Amino acid sequence: MKLRDKQKAEVKSALIRAGEDLFKTNGFAETTIEEITGAAGVARGTFYNYFQTKEDLALEIFYESEELTTEQIDNFFATTPGTDNQIKALIANAVEWTLKKPELVLVTLLEKMKRGQTSEHSQGPLFRRLITEAFKRGQSAGVITRERSPQDLAHDIDGLYMVHLVRWYHYGQQEDLLSAILSAVNTYLAGAMIEQ
Repeated sequence: MKLRDKQKAEVKSALIRAGEDLFKTNGFAETTIEEITGAAGVARGTFYNYFQTKEDLALEIFYESEELTTEQIDNFFATTPGTDNQIKALIANAVEWTLKKPELVLVTLLEKMKRGQTSEHSQGPLFRRLITEAFKRGQSAGVITRERSPQDLAHDIDGLYMVHLVRWYHYGQQEDLLSAILSAVNTYLAGAMIEQ
C-alpha cells in the first residue's frame, strides 16, 4: 500500500472511531461534524473528503462493524445446527448489537430505508446475507420449502426485524425486543419449514 493510501486509510479510520465514540456519548443528533473532526485531529473540510454527511459516517460505522471473515461464517454454520436455530441466533446477535447502540442502529435503519440498495453493499447488510445463507443451506438439506428463493425468505425475515425494531423505537423501547421479533419469526418459520 502506498504511503498516501495508508495515510488516507488512517484518517478515515480516525473519523470513524471519533464518530462512533461521540455518537455513543453525545448521541447522533447532538454530535457535530466539528466535534468529530476535532476528536479525529483533522480539519473540518477533511471530513468531506470521506463522507458527505453524518449519516454517511453512521452507515460506514454500521457496515464496518458487521464484517466477518469467511472462516467465522463457516464456523457459525458448522456449530449452529438447524436453519431455525441459525436464524434465531443471528437475530439474537443483531438485537444484542442494537441494544448496545440503539441510536446508531435507528439512524442507519432510516438511512438504509431511504437510500435502498447501494452499489457498495449490493447484496444487503451482513444480517440479510447470513439469513439468506441459512435458508440456502436449509433448502439444500430439505428442511425449508423451495416455493420461494432464499433471498426472498431472507427479505421477509429482515422485514419482520425492521418492523419490530421500528415499533420498539416508536413505543419508547419498552418491550423485550428479542422476544417480540422471535415470536414473529417463529410464526413465519412454521410456514417455511417442511414437516419432518
